[in-house]
Amino acid sequence: MKRIARLRSVLIYLVLAAVLAMTLSLTWLRWESSLPRDEWFTERQGRIESVVAERSTTVYGQLSESVSLLSDSGLRVSFRVIRNVVVDTPLPVLVILGGHRTGSDAVDLFGDVGDRAVVGVDYPYDGPEKARGVMTIARTIPLARQAFLDTTPAISLIFDWLVEQDWADRNKMVVIGASLGVPFAAAAAARDERISGVMLVHGAADNRLWFQVQVARRIDAEFLHYPLATVLNWLAYGPLFDTGKNIAAVSPRPVLIIGARHDERAPPGQTEVLFDAAHDPKRLRWTEGRHVQPGRTEIIAELLRIAEEELPFLTQ
Repeated sequence: MKRIARLRSVLIYLVLAAVLAMTLSLTWLRWESSLPRDEWFTERQGRIESVVAERSTTVYGQLSESVSLLSDSGLRVSFRVIRNVVVDTPLPVLVILGGHRTGSDAVDLFGDVGDRAVVGVDYPYDGPEKARGVMTIARTIPLARQAFLDTTPAISLIFDWLVEQDWADRNKMVVIGASLGVPFAAAAAARDERISGVMLVHGAADNRLWFQVQVARRIDAEFLHYPLATVLNWLAYGPLFDTGKNIAAVSPRPVLIIGARHDERAPPGQTEVLFDAAHDPKRLRWTEGRHVQPGRTEIIAELLRIAEEELPFLTQ
């Protein structure tokens, strides 16, 4: 009986220790995910140390340039630029932040980009595309978290390069965030005044709510949705990348918010919340159908049409 009682006591202490460790870990994570990073972003951006570029020609006869920048801080970012080969006057520039699987390939969705330059950005993530297994996920989490932090200074590093290009119009540089790219585009624009205007596509003002929708799409157990979304939001620095707060800081530069009528990936009502958070000048547009994805050609065509119509507003 004494041995059983002793064993029970040991088990209770182990459970209490595990609960305490988890509580402390979550408390630290919540605190760490909210820390201001302005000075860190500036240090991480650094200065361009080297540039590697490869050129080719698109099927439309335009120049496609794949560029890799290395900062003296060690930050590296890759992107693709499509523009006309011969440029008579400086071009408006659209910098695209799409889904993590689209990356720099987002420029291909534009076809012939006309008299503008389109830049597709690869997120600075150096890990597996899909993490499976406990050990792989454990190794992937710090890489993904570093990528989240690195994206904002990486965008500014791209603008460091852009402002030195003779073909780029420094007064007409727009950042476009779509889906996952929305919080990063808003954060970059709030920090970097060289960005002339912002276009946010199918996103949300509340990052935790956005994660909750993604969790609900994959897990049926409703009681898990809120806690899992909360932890994911902390892991992804959701409190730091407060989209509503950042988009408010963009004023007086123009902001265009685009929602989807039947968006299955964005929380209901968040398009309106995001629009309300922005200050003038601002505009709200809607696409028909669901969330933007590379294979949904009709939605992409509609977004390209809206971008064409609103470019004068975004570069005013």
